[in-house]
Amino acid sequence: MAKNTSARASTQRTRRLTVLASATLVAAPLLGIASPAMADGNQKPQVDENVYDSEEKILAKMQGWAPVADSETVMGYPQLEKDLTLADVQKTYDPNTAVQDAVAAAQKYADNAKNTEPLRESARKLVNGWPDAGTPQGNDIRQNTKDTDVGGQSAEQYCQMTNKNPATSSFGQAAPCVFVGKIADAQADKWPVRKEAGAVSAVDEFIKKISASVTDEKSVTDGWTVGGKITPKLGDGKSEVGGEVSFAYNYASTFTRKVQSTEEEDIKILPQGTKQVSVESRANGAYYTGYIVVRGPIEKGQRLIAIPAKAFVQSPETGQPVSWFKRVKP
Repeated sequence: MAKNTSARASTQRTRRLTVLASATLVAAPLLGIASPAMADGNQKPQVDENVYDSEEKILAKMQGWAPVADSETVMGYPQLEKDLTLADVQKTYDPNTAVQDAVAAAQKYADNAKNTEPLRESARKLVNGWPDAGTPQGNDIRQNTKDTDVGGQSAEQYCQMTNKNPATSSFGQAAPCVFVGKIADAQADKWPVRKEAGAVSAVDEFIKKISASVTDEKSVTDGWTVGGKITPKLGDGKSEVGGEVSFAYNYASTFTRKVQSTEEEDIKILPQGTKQVSVESRANGAYYTGYIVVRGPIEKGQRLIAIPAKAFVQSPETGQPVSWFKRVKP
């Protein structure tokens, strides 16, 4: 009987902690904070009219147009690239170091007066926890991207919660979550090619139509800013070359330029002697390998949970979804 009573008490403690952690947060679609103002209508595509003969020259240009850092953070639960194991990620990023970096990133977000106060308080919860939820325990390092239980729900469900009840003191707060990542492979992860079309050599000039659409953007009223999907388009204006290939993007925690669609525009490619010439789009950002770090409730207190993950993060310095280049093949 005493054993059963102890088990019931333990279950009740966990339930109380889950309620405490979420307060009056309710599950909601991914939401975003107010974004910087953007111009009406679409932008013209960002096109480099030079013809490049090396990858190194293109990457140097990209660092000027859409600079990316070696590490990056995203507040909330990011849109993920693929599932990873702890063994995959810790080759690049030690999980306990990542937890420390997540706490530092959350503190930086909380200290920024430009962010809304409810979300600054949410960030403080990741740093300091809940004072009446028990002593914080050691880090909980998960084995793979799918190992996401947080107080009886998935980390994605947990991180998408936001308090929409204006009668409560925690109105506008979101669950304390942040993604931290590092570039694992500079050549493969920075500004990946998203669309490409080649041409036979020594032919007359040809013209392609290029554009990029930005879709699935989230509401900009409550919760963490996330992102959406980008679809570069390259074709003759009637059909796309090789079909449309969309990719998910996330906003950096320090993003300054909102990503928007581009108009359709002609790009002219001139023959380059006997060499084959092509046109390609580069994603304005990079893939980061790291962890989703969550402050979550457990049976006897609270702890920071680190979940292996990989996500594409848009360069915070540009509102362009992709950049277009002409190049010759060796």
